[in-house]
Amino acid sequence: MAQKVITVNINVYEQTVTNRHSAYEISYVNKYLDDGWVIKEIIHSATAAANWTNITFVLEK
Repeated sequence: MAQKVITVNINVYEQTVTNRHSAYEISYVNKYLDDGWVIKEIIHSATAAANWTNITFVLEK
């Protein structure tokens, strides 16, 4: 099976949202899902900046 690893860095603290947190649609990952890839694993890792997080997707086809 083929695998791809994609890491995205997103800002999880949104000043303009009432509850101060946001949900994101990650179109770059969605493109692979639309092409038949599936998410095998999701890894969350914090960054030095409190408002940012890294999310790594391990995709498999």
